[in-house]
Amino acid sequence: MLLMAGSGKTGKLRLMYGRAFASSLSNSMISPFIYVYAARIGASPGEIGWMHSFNNLFVNSLQVPWGRLSDMLGRRVSIIVVTSILASLIWIPMALTSEPKIFLLLVALYFLLSSAAIPAWNALLRETTQPSSRSIVVSNMNIASLLGSLIATSLSGWLIDYSGGSLLTPSVIAVSVSLAGSLILLRIREDRNRKTSLRSIMTAFRVSDIPSLINENSDFKLFLKISALQGFFMSYAWPLFTITTATILNLSMTEVGAISVIQTIATLTAQPLIGRLATLKGKKRLMVMYYVSLTAVPLAYCFAQSFLHLAILSVYLGIMLAAGNATILPYILDIIPEDRVGELTSIYNMVTGISYFTGSVVGGNADELMSLYFGRRLSLQIGYFVSAAGRLVSGFFFLRINEKPSTHRVEKAA
Repeated sequence: MLLMAGSGKTGKLRLMYGRAFASSLSNSMISPFIYVYAARIGASPGEIGWMHSFNNLFVNSLQVPWGRLSDMLGRRVSIIVVTSILASLIWIPMALTSEPKIFLLLVALYFLLSSAAIPAWNALLRETTQPSSRSIVVSNMNIASLLGSLIATSLSGWLIDYSGGSLLTPSVIAVSVSLAGSLILLRIREDRNRKTSLRSIMTAFRVSDIPSLINENSDFKLFLKISALQGFFMSYAWPLFTITTATILNLSMTEVGAISVIQTIATLTAQPLIGRLATLKGKKRLMVMYYVSLTAVPLAYCFAQSFLHLAILSVYLGIMLAAGNATILPYILDIIPEDRVGELTSIYNMVTGISYFTGSVVGGNADELMSLYFGRRLSLQIGYFVSAAGRLVSGFFFLRINEKPSTHRVEKAA
């Protein structure tokens, strides 16, 4: 059990809000720009597809051993702090290279290190919240993250353009903020009496039991299958977005940053209302609305002619993302047992990560191949329509998920 001297769960939540703010500020100094930066230094559509794929393969698929270790050791904070600091240090060499393949490898290493903190963070969040208030707490956590992202993206795009396209200055700032944000959590004291043998730790790397773990929970299994299908069609368009942004529209880093800022402001504005709406009305309907609404994104990119079009899209997407923030993670935490949070959330991330990996690789390489025969614009349009159709169909499949009536009644009474 985690203990915070004198302040209990309220004190832990304050520290977690602080870490969420600092972590998002740090990540948003770099993350919104790495794909466009890669395109600018010569990465091909296929290589950009691989970057998106590495993001999801490493960050999501490798979470299972980390999630299991988090559950076995009970050392949530230690895992979060150490791996977050190590991951952020990769930003400096990323900023110093102009070779696409080296940049690709460094990005992959960053995503690999980033994977460890996520299941530990989810477990810490589950331990600190109750079902009746979980949507609101998660929404507030996202508000803290969005504030950090808003500050970072407002500044970072301009800094990159001002420095002639270099990532070095925002990277130095990002590392400094990441260090501060990680160290905040050290004020949370962890139970150091849990004993785990080396033999039991080694079982964390076993994968043969994953299918049986999924089959144990029918609600989790159904949600997992639909999420994987939806994730493929969602990620199919990600490399195409980068090509449209960097090559077709030729946006500056300041404009790329502005798009993120607009989206963040929209999510930040809508998040409190959406969080309360999810608490009062249940998560399922809002979740379906969120996934179906993503159909409009590739269609908008398909016909976008200027920065203004993507800015308008960002307002719409920002509002819809608030619905995703308030429903997806809270729903997963509702349907899995408390003592398996790290493990099962990491399995969810692993499965969806493989789906994202596959979609990004197929989307980026299919566009590169089709452009040889149909030209750049038509190949992008075909890819966008494939993504939109898949998003629409798979979005309605979420009508099949089951929201626990008991959880819903508690939330309505809260």
